[in-house]
Amino acid sequence: SKRMQRALTLTFALLLPILVTAAAPRQKKINSKPFCSLQDVLIANGFKSSFSKNSTTASRKGFYCIFQKNQRQMLCNNVKVELLETVAFDFTHPWLSVMDWYKTLRPILYPATVPRKKISRIMIDMGHGGADPGALGAFSKEKMITLRVGRRVVEILRAYGFKVHTTRNSDIQVPLTQIATLQRRSGCDLFVSIHVNSTKNRAINGLETFCLTPAGAASSNGGKPSKTVYPGNQNDPANMLLAWNIHQSLLKRTKAADRGVKRARFLVLREINVPGVLVEIGFISNRAEERKLNDKAYIDKIAYGIVDGIIGFSRSTKPR
Repeated sequence: SKRMQRALTLTFALLLPILVTAAAPRQKKINSKPFCSLQDVLIANGFKSSFSKNSTTASRKGFYCIFQKNQRQMLCNNVKVELLETVAFDFTHPWLSVMDWYKTLRPILYPATVPRKKISRIMIDMGHGGADPGALGAFSKEKMITLRVGRRVVEILRAYGFKVHTTRNSDIQVPLTQIATLQRRSGCDLFVSIHVNSTKNRAINGLETFCLTPAGAASSNGGKPSKTVYPGNQNDPANMLLAWNIHQSLLKRTKAADRGVKRARFLVLREINVPGVLVEIGFISNRAEERKLNDKAYIDKIAYGIVDGIIGFSRSTKPR
């Protein structure tokens, strides 16, 4: 009967977080940190896998992943995702850090394991402003690009029926220390901070999406691991799922270079109490990308990419 089918569907949904972790993979310590057998994890979760001494490929309906020896990065559906630890190989046997299974790979493969909550209020942070111009390009400033992009994101989100709050709506400076306070007071369910990148190497271009580094791990751009647990770390799996959704949506819309989903301990991500990401939408130091970042049509692509990712996250974590 339909009632029986609904009951079975609900039961399966409730059991899924248990099912995907029920099979205990082999574990061992590497540099005093717990690692699990990537082979065991993939086979237990229905992946067809191929193992060699330098790489592992795995496929399942909707997903294709590549893990390479001595690389702190995986490719998932051809999208780069920075891992918390380097994948270790014992001859042809790959080992993935236990933290990466729970806080990187599993949230992407199994959104049902991420705590469910209705997303109705969203906060958009438009980086820099006022006396703080942010990164400077040949003819534009980061603070004005983030303002234009942020306004367009807000406009689209409201058209979809979301209630949207912003850290600023004009060229004013909002201290970084106040952003988390604004988020908490707003009662928002989600946080997205928009920024523009810059580097001395003017040839570099592309998109980066950051979520908060989990306690005990080092951030993607270097530095030592930190054991400090910030309020934002309560949402580690959801942070990764949100970053993954927004990053792949941005890549589809803009066709920009993929610089990966990464981890960092940015102040704006540390103190928020909801899932959040910081998006670097391009390099103002790259002349061609600076022109794009000031083009109305390209700004639309960025805005819709961010919104697509938010909607994808919202649907996958919607309470049943």
